[in-house]
Amino acid sequence: MSDDDLTWAVEASAAQIALMWMVHQWEADESNKPLDVQIINFSSHALIEMCAAYPILQNATEELLWLTYFKGLIAADTHPHDRMLSAIDTARRRTDSTVKPSSKSVEGPSEIDPTSDADALAAIDRALSKASYTSHL
Repeated sequence: MSDDDLTWAVEASAAQIALMWMVHQWEADESNKPLDVQIINFSSHALIEMCAAYPILQNATEELLWLTYFKGLIAADTHPHDRMLSAIDTARRRTDSTVKPSSKSVEGPSEIDPTSDADALAAIDRALSKASYTSHL
């Protein structure tokens, strides 16, 4: 797996998630539920579809899959950025406490900084904002 293949799959998956989320928002009868609950409820279907469409992601880390999913939600632009980022952060904290370790083998302790998700989400938001600004020029 080359870095270019993985990068392409991440970008394409984020676009796929964005489209799926927009359709879900139009069709789903979840408007009475908090946004973070909607995000969690939609995640299992979306993550399965994402990995089925881009098999290279089946070997990706769980963190990369979630960040790609979150990037797609942000890119969908269905809610104000602040509201979406807050809901994503809440959903992330909830899934961190409920998700069981994956079946993938673990080769030692994780050295992931717990703030890395928030930092990554902030970086994704900045990149999307910059891209949106550049496309309006």
